[in-house]
Amino acid sequence: MIKKIRAPVRIDFGGGTTDIKEFSSKYGGCVLNAAINKHVSGHLEATDRKVSLEYLGDIPTSSGLGTSGAMTLLWLALISKEKNKEKLCEEVYKISQARELFADGKQDQYASAFGGINFMEFGKKVKITPLKLSKNFVKKLENSLILVYTGKPHYSGDTNGAVIKDLKKGKNLSNLKRIKQIAIEMKSALEKEDLAKFAELLNEETNQREKLHPMIVPKSTKTIIQQGLKNGAVAAKVLGSGGGGSILFFGDKARLKRYFGEKAITFKFDFSGLTWL
Repeated sequence: MIKKIRAPVRIDFGGGTTDIKEFSSKYGGCVLNAAINKHVSGHLEATDRKVSLEYLGDIPTSSGLGTSGAMTLLWLALISKEKNKEKLCEEVYKISQARELFADGKQDQYASAFGGINFMEFGKKVKITPLKLSKNFVKKLENSLILVYTGKPHYSGDTNGAVIKDLKKGKNLSNLKRIKQIAIEMKSALEKEDLAKFAELLNEETNQREKLHPMIVPKSTKTIIQQGLKNGAVAAKVLGSGGGGSILFFGDKARLKRYFGEKAITFKFDFSGLTWL
């Protein structure tokens, strides 16, 4: 038996952290994200004598792109006969809970499984609404975005854990509610093809996220953001739970690529999601 499967990672435009149960169960979470053509892939080969399982990723480790969620999704799809994407996503979440990763949300595996640009709502169930955008606008959006790897690994358990700990103390509820609302406003901006508003909201998302906890936007990340804003970017978004990983820049893609060189990661959107090859 031979199985080959591929799954994309994601970029989160807005609303991240509100998909975590401690927030979503009380207030409902909203996330706007997109799968991109950077993938984790897996190969399973089983014979009567041995089983071989291999993984491969074409992105930096701890990049803030939801890699661990995509990897677990890929692993489950490889070792099981299940092909229902929603069921696989919920199993990924159960595994994270069993591993006591209680600050994990659900957006990573759902983005990886379904692909595309989606507005996701988190409550008792997960509701996914694909954005209906024209091909020309999708290309225009792609041509305005670029990733830059900070060189500092990102550990979501640390940053998300600190945010949830503060949430239980009532310290950052207003910021998280605003982050949720930003995702809703971003959806509207993209549907109206208003990239100026979208860029403005990217900046506000980062500002609100920085207020959640000091470790989310460290000095090294601020320096890279400032460099980007001086070299073609009009907006910058800290990806994932921050603390390292990658930064999403919106602006002059060619100029940003020239400035950041090897740290820059170009991409296109992935509309296939989890794929059996």
